[in-house]
Amino acid sequence: MTRVEEGLVIRTLGAAYDVQGSDGVVRCVLRGRLRRQANGLQRPVIGDRVQFERVSPREGAITALLPRRTALVRREPLDPERAHVIAANLDQIVAVFAAFPEPDPFQIDRYLAVAEANRLPALLCVNKIDLVEDLEAFRKRFEEYEALGYSVLYTSAQTGAGLEALREQLRGRITAFIGPSGVGKSSLLNALQPGLALRIGSINPRTGAGRHTTTRSELIPFDGGYLADTPGLRDIGVWGIRPEDLAACFPEMRPDLGRCEFSDCLHLEEPGCAVRRAVARGRIGPRRYESYRRLLLEALAARGER
Repeated sequence: MTRVEEGLVIRTLGAAYDVQGSDGVVRCVLRGRLRRQANGLQRPVIGDRVQFERVSPREGAITALLPRRTALVRREPLDPERAHVIAANLDQIVAVFAAFPEPDPFQIDRYLAVAEANRLPALLCVNKIDLVEDLEAFRKRFEEYEALGYSVLYTSAQTGAGLEALREQLRGRITAFIGPSGVGKSSLLNALQPGLALRIGSINPRTGAGRHTTTRSELIPFDGGYLADTPGLRDIGVWGIRPEDLAACFPEMRPDLGRCEFSDCLHLEEPGCAVRRAVARGRIGPRRYESYRRLLLEALAARGER
């Protein structure tokens, strides 16, 4: 009788998957129903716990996908039920941005909203601080995120600055690194785990931006946990977040949700809006509200409503 084993998907390779079993890595393909449903939610991704059967000591077939504890999901704006899972069973997300060129706060808000929509804790990592002349003044630009409860780390893969603080946040957890291309995600992973030798793209000498070279998703064992390296997400949109759910992705807006005059208030121009009232009173920052407004209009346009 074939023995069914359990393992962790640590790498995706097109139609094949590397699964960490009890005695090493087994290269697996999908079997039966999973092969026929290999799109959307049923396709194994890094972080998935699976059942598999061996056909040789280092080859096997995945027969079942075990329930996910968490998932980083991208949905289609016009059909939120259609989903593409990026990674499963994550403990947290690290949103990485480069200090130079100076990151766009709107893009930071976009990534944090995606984390909130997936109910995943997020911390903000500002990399390449060796390119900043006045770090103390630079850090003040991120105080609003710390006030909202987000941890902000300042790192340099080149000098090693901030790496120990980042390492402490990663220890024993499964963490996904996300962020725009060229911000130094692979460089950070290489600096945290010497010898990893992830490929790093060339740097544009004018902008300081790099070309992201991660072409596959994988989990890298790290200090009792795993680091997830995923392909660059240059234009993540709002990942099919429903317009009516977007406000809940901004922590400072949550206390006022349900207090508006109209139950279907989207906090744009509706009378009696508790969120806009909080903005006017200074409890919600106007810059963050403007990010919400821009993301909401994008979500409505994607759904054909604006």
